[in-house]
Amino acid sequence: LIVILVFIFSFFGGSYGMDVESIVFYPVLVPLFMAEDYDAMVPLAIVFGGAAVGYIASFTNPFSTIIASNAAGINWIDGLYGRLLFYVIATSMFAWYILRYAAKVKKDRTASLVYKIDGITESPFKIEVHTEGERMKLNIKTRLLLLIFVLTFSTMIVGIVFFNWWTTEMASLFFGSTILVGILDRMSEKEFVSEFLKGAEGLLAVALIIGLARGVTIVLNDGLVADSILFYASNVVQHFPAIIFIVMVMIFFFFFAIPVSSSSGMAVLTMPIIGALAIIVNIPGREIVNAYLFGIGTMFLISPTGSVFPALLMVKISYKAWMKFITPMIIALLVLGALFLIVGLNFK
Repeated sequence: LIVILVFIFSFFGGSYGMDVESIVFYPVLVPLFMAEDYDAMVPLAIVFGGAAVGYIASFTNPFSTIIASNAAGINWIDGLYGRLLFYVIATSMFAWYILRYAAKVKKDRTASLVYKIDGITESPFKIEVHTEGERMKLNIKTRLLLLIFVLTFSTMIVGIVFFNWWTTEMASLFFGSTILVGILDRMSEKEFVSEFLKGAEGLLAVALIIGLARGVTIVLNDGLVADSILFYASNVVQHFPAIIFIVMVMIFFFFFAIPVSSSSGMAVLTMPIIGALAIIVNIPGREIVNAYLFGIGTMFLISPTGSVFPALLMVKISYKAWMKFITPMIIALLVLGALFLIVGLNFK
């Protein structure tokens, strides 16, 4: 079950960028795994960690890979197979890491990092026990809502990959699905508009960041600031070996993901300049995009400006305990990313 769930959440992270919506799974999975003598770290790693590891690969994620590729002036399909391979290897490695920790905790509860650091051994969620005769079942409405959710994201992925869909088509798809959800849930007009605005509020910050980043790009280009940056930066990096340059770019994105938490905003802000520098150093554009994905995606596992704190709050685990658990994996993912980038330089 651990392996299957890790790959499922990783696929969601890599295909469309699953993030805060994963929170709804904790009340189900935390009691389930703790009832089997594991700690809350295991379901946290499966849900949040799995989605984040998949996000690093982002093989079809329109909100990171495609925006970054467009900003870098390349086709997002370029490098797809390498990202798929990274997804399989990174997810397998992470699943093995969770299995190793879970086996240790099941054998000895005192080996749990949650117990050692936070002193917590009980589930933060209450479990409702039902007899066989009164077991809860999904009604038709709930099944239809889940079907709409699955079909919406499946259609989005197919449309992007095979029919060159972008913002207009995706917006129309999500808006149509929203109306269907409202009809199925029998919402009143007032309630529907209220819930729709609440959903829009969650995207407003991201939209403003993207707009601001685009504004900065316009100022840099029209004010010839970008040309000055490229001129002086090129004098520095043109003597760098390509291997050192590409790894430095990944490390740059890793740390820059803290002040700029929006993947879309960072892509629009940085790709025009770094993509131009890559041309000077004779590095394929796909490797710059991959360096961006590997750097920012790995930081999302621990970034204080990302989604880690809402997840930790849900399962009642401290940031210190999570850092203790995930740090070895962070190092392994950065090393794996560096290896992929170095090997990718040989495929022009």
